[in-house]
Amino acid sequence: MKSSFARILIACIAISGTLSMSSCVKELCDNTCAWPSDGVCDDGGEGSTYDHCDLGSDCIDCGTRDEPKK
Repeated sequence: MKSSFARILIACIAISGTLSMSSCVKELCDNTCAWPSDGVCDDGGEGSTYDHCDLGSDCIDCGTRDEPKK
């Protein structure tokens, strides 16, 4: 399994074509939600059914999420 840092670097290269962290979008994807992998997206993001969990914490059901810009 790739580390979170490795996934971020891969996402940065895919988005920008370079290894520039300034153009990087951090992706959120883990399955720490209380209801992971139940066929229902529970992270409150776009297209989710519920918002019981943190954004990106129901990755199997919701897919990868982009971290909101601050």
